[in-house]
Amino acid sequence: MRADFDLLCIGVYCTAGDLFPARAGNGRRKLSDAEIVTLSVAQVLMGIPSDRRFLRAARRQLGHLFPVLPCQDALHKRRARLADRIEWLIGVFAAKSPGASDDLLLLDSTPVECGRSLETSRRSELADVCGYGYCKSHSRWFWGLRLHLLCAPEGASGILCMHDP
Repeated sequence: MRADFDLLCIGVYCTAGDLFPARAGNGRRKLSDAEIVTLSVAQVLMGIPSDRRFLRAARRQLGHLFPVLPCQDALHKRRARLADRIEWLIGVFAAKSPGASDDLLLLDSTPVECGRSLETSRRSELADVCGYGYCKSHSRWFWGLRLHLLCAPEGASGILCMHDP
């Protein structure tokens, strides 16, 4: 498991490093954009949403790959600044995945209930995007959104989106 995770991090780092344009040097910046992207991918795969907890775990588990780690604020700012590049890189990985050119796509949907009372639906900040809908598989009405998954049969490339029921 450890070797597979390390290989994935190395693959993400090499791909990002090859595809991202070189940036002007910065004396304070210790990590490249490719390293920040790789750390972001590792954070998601490790399932640690908190930057503080992730950096603590990364020192233990990824120290052999990243001898220098940013502070929490620097990681957050750099990741926010790289959001467009990360999104573009996800598209590159999805296009290279085995199911990207499949003619057969699988679609699944599930309701995401956001509230039950009429008062909740009126006061909620989600009122503009939610609606009432009927879910046949659960045999009930709900106020909320629908979560859709669209993927190839092997599940390699998937898209998640939500809209009114």
